Amino acid sequence: MIFGLMTILSGGRSLFTESGIATRGNIVPLVLWFNFIAGFFYLVASVSIFKMKTCVKKLSLVIAVSSAFVLAYLLNHIFQGQLYELKTLVAMIFRTSFWIIFAIYFHRSNLFKKIECNC
Repeated sequence: MIFGLMTILSGGRSLFTESGIATRGNIVPLVLWFNFIAGFFYLVASVSIFKMKTCVKKLSLVIAVSSAFVLAYLLNHIFQGQLYELKTLVAMIFRTSFWIIFAIYFHRSNLFKKIECNC
C-alpha cells in the first residue's frame, strides 16, 4: 500500500505541480504516466492481498506483464539514444521485478484459493 501511495504522490507531483514539472529532468512521458496510473492498481492489489481475495492473482499478473512491456519500451527508448533519467530505469527494473516475483508467488500460493473476488 505504501508503495502505491508513494508512486501516486511522486508521479502526481511530477505531472501536476509547478515544482515537479520544473525539476523532473529527462522524463519519458509514457513511463511517467504509466507509473502514476499503476500506483492506483498497486493500491487495489494491496487491498486484495489484505482481504485474501483471488483477484490478486490476475491483477498481479496484469501489473507484472504491463510493467515488463513499459520496461521494454524504456529500454528501446534508451537504445535509440534518447534522453532518460537513470533513476527511471532503476525504478522500472525494480517495479517489474517486484511484480513478477509477487505474481509468481500469488499464483503458486494456496492462500488465495478459497475466497472469491468480484474485481
